[in-house]
Amino acid sequence: MTTTDQVRILNGNTFIVSDDRGDIEASSTDPAGLFSFDTRFLSRWVLTVNDQRLTALSTDDLQYFEARFFLVPGTGTVYIDSKQSVIRHRTVGTGFSDELSILNHAEDPVDLTVRIEAASDFADLFEVKDALKKKGAYATQVKDNKLIVSYHRDTFARATIISASEPCEINQDGLTFHIHLEPHGSWQTTLDVALSVPGVRRDEAPSILSWEALRPVSDMALDLQRWLDAAPRLECEWDPLKTAYRRSLVDLAALHFSPITAGGHSLPAAGLPWFMTMFGRDSIFTSLQVLPFTQELAATTLRELGLRQGTRIDDFRDEDPGRILHEMRYGEMTAFEERPHSPYYGSADATPLYVVLLDEYERWTGDL
Repeated sequence: MTTTDQVRILNGNTFIVSDDRGDIEASSTDPAGLFSFDTRFLSRWVLTVNDQRLTALSTDDLQYFEARFFLVPGTGTVYIDSKQSVIRHRTVGTGFSDELSILNHAEDPVDLTVRIEAASDFADLFEVKDALKKKGAYATQVKDNKLIVSYHRDTFARATIISASEPCEINQDGLTFHIHLEPHGSWQTTLDVALSVPGVRRDEAPSILSWEALRPVSDMALDLQRWLDAAPRLECEWDPLKTAYRRSLVDLAALHFSPITAGGHSLPAAGLPWFMTMFGRDSIFTSLQVLPFTQELAATTLRELGLRQGTRIDDFRDEDPGRILHEMRYGEMTAFEERPHSPYYGSADATPLYVVLLDEYERWTGDL
């Protein structure tokens, strides 16, 4: 998959990178898939109709957290005269949902077999970047009309839970729907992908089924509108400037990341796909530059970086007393100290920049 073919949507550090059909076919070095907290929870997500892959007619990037794919069955040609069409409406939250609609444009009824193939390699982002092999064990099971794909290595455990709103056959490789469409009829289902992620309460039982799965966020559009309403309003006679201002606010909202300890408050992450996490320098610079428009990001950045300020001398993490972190990660390799990012402090400028932001925040807000 080339970069130009990719469709990317995100919410915080949960993001999906797919092709222009909405399919995911990740390799060991390809940052395609569903990622959250530095782990890939889906590495395969492929839709077929009557064993045929689909062709993309168009893709709408509706918002940074949702996209719509307009598809037809069969291989692509200059002109496609398909009797059926498929729409995938995808929304990402703390997981994601695919609202799947199939329309029959023919004068005759039709029977279709709709199949979603699903799999996960649970790759750490560092493993994707460096093409490293996994060291843990996988398990797949079907329970309570859900497909549960899981991974564990000692105390590190992750799971992907897949379900559908319409009846289907579920096996270890995915979900199958057998549908009948009347002439000019339609059919819909919602495919839900929930995740188990760090910080979620787990019962004493060791089974991965005891994880409390996080569901997709319900109303991202409302959250975005609240963000836009809270920003200063720009009034001018030149509409392109107002459009650019609004676009900048939406792009800034797309960079929001809420660490587990932040109580729902957000700071700026550094960018998709490799850097959707807390970076000292990047979070500070962005918070500093947007102080005239919002002070919330700076307040969260100061609190969260201060919470993790260095307290000892640790050469593995380049930690020194008082030092501000460079990068924070939550994946498997960090958990087993195969990478020093828990957090890593190897930055020459994050600490003085922190003091600059602290002073500027107080000057803008008066918050002592």
